[in-house]
Amino acid sequence: MEIVIIGNGILGLTTAYRLIKRDSTLKVTLVGPHDNKGCASLAAAAMFNSFAEIDSSTLNNNIERQKFLFNKASTPLWPDLLKEIEEDAGEKLEYGFGTFIINNHSSDDLEDETFDAILDALNTYEEEYQVIKPSGIPKYKPSSSGRAARAIFINKEGWVNPVLLLNALKTILIKSGRVNYVNGYCKALHKENNKVAYALLENGIKITGDSFILVPGATFTSIIKESNLELDLPKIFFGVGCSLLLKTGSDTLSNCVRTPNKGFACGVYAAPQNSTHTLIGATNFIATEPTDNGRLTSIYSLMKSSMEQINVDYYRSELVKINVGWRPTSADTLQLLGATSIPNLTIATGTKRDGLHCSPVISDYLTDLVFGIIPAMDLSLFKPERKLVRIYTREEAIHITVRHSINAAYQHDFVPAKNRMIDELKQYYTDDLNKLHDKVGAHDWGIPPEMIGMYRYGHIQ
Repeated sequence: MEIVIIGNGILGLTTAYRLIKRDSTLKVTLVGPHDNKGCASLAAAAMFNSFAEIDSSTLNNNIERQKFLFNKASTPLWPDLLKEIEEDAGEKLEYGFGTFIINNHSSDDLEDETFDAILDALNTYEEEYQVIKPSGIPKYKPSSSGRAARAIFINKEGWVNPVLLLNALKTILIKSGRVNYVNGYCKALHKENNKVAYALLENGIKITGDSFILVPGATFTSIIKESNLELDLPKIFFGVGCSLLLKTGSDTLSNCVRTPNKGFACGVYAAPQNSTHTLIGATNFIATEPTDNGRLTSIYSLMKSSMEQINVDYYRSELVKINVGWRPTSADTLQLLGATSIPNLTIATGTKRDGLHCSPVISDYLTDLVFGIIPAMDLSLFKPERKLVRIYTREEAIHITVRHSINAAYQHDFVPAKNRMIDELKQYYTDDLNKLHDKVGAHDWGIPPEMIGMYRYGHIQ
């Protein structure tokens, strides 16, 4: 059997790794740019977080809860997988376990609600954690105004240096002698007799195979538009994220330190990458086209947050690199995972900022499908061919969007007047969102908060 994998991000690499480990006879062709331009994982910390990613509404919403449980399934798989990759590659990885969640007052009380929701989830699912004093976090030295009032330590959630991880996987695949690693971009998939016959690259080369796995990240929709597949698939957008690699020397953390999710993103986090470097992240905005460089407002926000909320001594750190990654984000914000009505085509994208963390489960799932094995995990919620899933009621969506909009403003130096400004802002946002919902016909369902701009400007019909 010859398998063609379109995409050389974390999902493409881990799936190729699973395939050759499971069957010593098959051949794999892996297609993707060798520089991994726009790869979401390479701009990430990258963190193994599931409980730390909980929002205040997660466990009260059936679909969000299913997504959380899917995310949670990958956490216990990482310790053994990392050791296995190190052994097979003959290369040392940088990683660690244990994540500190801090609850400070750099924004509004949405952060308090989300911190409480994380605690509730940890208790509900009997996950190991400790309540600690913020002053006991190693290398945590925030400004006076940015200091945390509460903190917890989640034992089994952690981080890995993504550059070393992806490089180790590439080493394994190349050393195997059974993976043809093609440097290039896929332009389209060509279908004949209800099967994918070949992948057409932008340089005109045609790649044939028996089975095709499409995992190109945020460039997914551009490939689908150029193909003749006739599949009903949600559109994938570019969730443009920016992170900063700092040389922090003796101020380098031993563990991840992060806030809860807030302001449409994951707040601020700092994760060690090795003994002398720290990654600060992350920002996010949804776009229809890729962006190569970080926005000045994103870079400023990360620098300011890192010094005020993590360690004031970062003022003397060296800015080594500004990373930009494109998180694949679907129109309904859910993943696209699984088989399609084309017998030899399998899809995985729309993982947003969970692709690396969930790659152990996703790569196993895709490998089962290629070999005709019924997967143990039911991921029918994420089936690729679907109408948009309506996650929220109209009232829920508007409430969440208003809360996060005001919270985001505080993160960008907003200081309200000492009058009824906050109440008036809430009313303004609520009225505006009600008008938008009426305009797009969202009467009995809610627009996902992240997708407000895409509906407002007609990018989602």
